[in-house]
Amino acid sequence: MPQIVLKGVSYAYPIKEGYNVKALKNVSLVIDKGEFVALAGMNGSGKSTLAKLLNGLFVPSDGEVLIDGLSTADEANIFEIRKRAGMVFQNPDNQMVATIIEDDVAFGPENIGIAREEIIERVAYALDAVGMSEYRTRTASKLSGGQKQRIAIAGVLAMKPDILILDESTSMLDPNGRKEIMDIARKLNDEGITVINITHNMEEAVLADRLIVLRKGRIAMDGTPKEVFASGQLEACGLTLPPVTQLSDKLRQGGFDFDGVITAEDELVEGVCRLLK
Repeated sequence: MPQIVLKGVSYAYPIKEGYNVKALKNVSLVIDKGEFVALAGMNGSGKSTLAKLLNGLFVPSDGEVLIDGLSTADEANIFEIRKRAGMVFQNPDNQMVATIIEDDVAFGPENIGIAREEIIERVAYALDAVGMSEYRTRTASKLSGGQKQRIAIAGVLAMKPDILILDESTSMLDPNGRKEIMDIARKLNDEGITVINITHNMEEAVLADRLIVLRKGRIAMDGTPKEVFASGQLEACGLTLPPVTQLSDKLRQGGFDFDGVITAEDELVEGVCRLLK
């Protein structure tokens, strides 16, 4: 069932009087409950603007954004929308408000008046979900970038959202840190949370069930990662195929007749072994 609906949405950044920069142009989109969506595009494509529209940080210049039927343009809905659609930003340090980790995760539920007993349960659930339970009494300043981002996700999860929006949340992390966050996102999606990952990293996009590519503020492609990669239009959108897909394409040019688009290392190994036999 539709959980997120965009109807003809445009958004313009006011630069100076009489002149606006349109970041999104007449975007219509439906995302169902429980989907894992990668929203990709080069810098300036409008993907982060779209992310901020989804939880009411921005309000459309034109059109309408609905979260579970609630319009983000109605100020009376914003509190409820932000409870339902939690966002994790690029720099985890910008989201941390307390020195001790469990206090930081508890901050959100405390501010919406959740009872103390339930806050304790929510903090335990959130830290367990991101694999950080043993760190609950430690200080955030001693954590790695990947661990800090896990805590940022835990802070959002403590609000019990139905939608998790990751806005370039792995861009400051090393490969191991990126993998940790993507593993958590996949796990949470398997548990029923809708995940929207804003990224320009196609190795991350492969992990989603659906890939939406933005170009100059409009939707350029929408399909499974394999469908988008097979379209041959990715480079025109300022993006590159994942390394394993590029390698398989070169091998295909050299005579390896693979079945379909290769998006994972194990797929490539299996295909090469089969053909060599």
